[in-house]
Amino acid sequence: MPTEMECELKSDKVPIVITPSDERISRLSRLFEDEFGHNPSFYVRVPGRVNIIGEHIDYCGYPVLPMALEQDILVAASLIQEPAIYLRNANSKYKSFNTKITTYEDIKITPDGDGKPFWYNYVLCGIKGALEHLENNTENGLQLYIDGNIPPASGLSSSSALVSAACLSFLYAQNVSMSKTEIASLCAKSERYIGTQGGGMDQAIAFLAEKYCAQYITFQPLQATSVSLPEDAVFVVAHSLAEANKAATNDFNRRVIECRLAAQILLTLHGIPTDKKIITLSEAHNKIGKSLEEMIQLVHTYLPKDIYTKDEVCTILKIGEKELENLYLTANTKDINEFKLKQRALHVYEEALRVDEFRNICNQSSGNGKVNGTNGHTTNGVVSKNETLAILGKLMLKSHESLKNLYECSHTNLDRIVEISQKLGVHSRLTGAGWGGCVVALCPKNLLENYIDILKEEFYDKHCNIDKCDAHLYVFATTPNHGAIIYKN
Repeated sequence: MPTEMECELKSDKVPIVITPSDERISRLSRLFEDEFGHNPSFYVRVPGRVNIIGEHIDYCGYPVLPMALEQDILVAASLIQEPAIYLRNANSKYKSFNTKITTYEDIKITPDGDGKPFWYNYVLCGIKGALEHLENNTENGLQLYIDGNIPPASGLSSSSALVSAACLSFLYAQNVSMSKTEIASLCAKSERYIGTQGGGMDQAIAFLAEKYCAQYITFQPLQATSVSLPEDAVFVVAHSLAEANKAATNDFNRRVIECRLAAQILLTLHGIPTDKKIITLSEAHNKIGKSLEEMIQLVHTYLPKDIYTKDEVCTILKIGEKELENLYLTANTKDINEFKLKQRALHVYEEALRVDEFRNICNQSSGNGKVNGTNGHTTNGVVSKNETLAILGKLMLKSHESLKNLYECSHTNLDRIVEISQKLGVHSRLTGAGWGGCVVALCPKNLLENYIDILKEEFYDKHCNIDKCDAHLYVFATTPNHGAIIYKN
């Protein structure tokens, strides 16, 4: 019979359970009491995530396949009877911050002198989004003490987990109950206050994750379907030690608007009006009514050039430069004069195919260890467990090659880890936005110990001058974990 905890986790609401006996929670509680003079009222835990396959396609409207990590953002919180937020961080390098929160319009989210968001900006995104949702009708302010063990700027969604934890904490403090899908959608919207145009995958898995399963997440409407991963495989996360903050540059938003422009041109040249609305590549796909394979061919037909100038895009869409900027570009991309539309669209459509194939293979292999041929791309007939892992691994490797060559968001450190892995018979790919962060590898269980040892030696020791004894901080095996939880005393 399922336990109370298991029943709570499977509810459509964020589970509220008794605070467990946990050293990390105890430490955070002591810090909280030392700072604020009393114990926390409740705790919120939101996990990080690793995306197994389906990179840079959520904001284009396509399904993705992530899983939640054991690493998380943990928040200790207490209600106060004033419209204010008091923020503290267990990591001393992050400075404290206090602010009034009378209305969401009053919350200003500004970067530091280097153009990077302050750590507390992500908390403010969550609070601001919750305030806007509540139309500024609030009862309580909050004292928050935050502890995170997700490596920052690693592509494991530490920032989204922080936004989500703040938003969930504030809603709970106002006695507001929302479904997991509702709050995930709100958190995705809230994070855009930081300036990046994300698609919602990180927030969806943060709330909809289930232990032992990855989630096949679809959008509009937001839904998650459990996917059982191969029993004889382990996913390994390896940090490249190159940090990338997607809110600090326009690299991320540039890809978003290139995908938007590609979708506009595909529809326009196919003779379908767009009414000057923002269209995603998946919406273009649906309006044109072709298969993904046929859309790939249309990209080659309608977008044959490697580079399109702003003037060329305006000519094709029959609009002026100012109108182009106001309709389709973001504040930090209006100065861009050249766009790689073909490359971005090809990656998105091909990656969407890889996600579908990966999911189909996992579903067919669960329970019987055999995989029937799916769409003819990589499988034919019935294959063994070892062949199944090889097929899934090759899909991940193709994903990395596409992100490196078509989306141009890899990094030499990421590529080096992928190359070392390949030599060991382990397939891997960058995970997260890229330009640094982590690699996720699909490793057969019998190779796990040797694989991690060689990564420690060949990458962390030889390339990064990190002693093998310390490298466990950067490379680890992981299994799918559950989503967000509220703990109460």
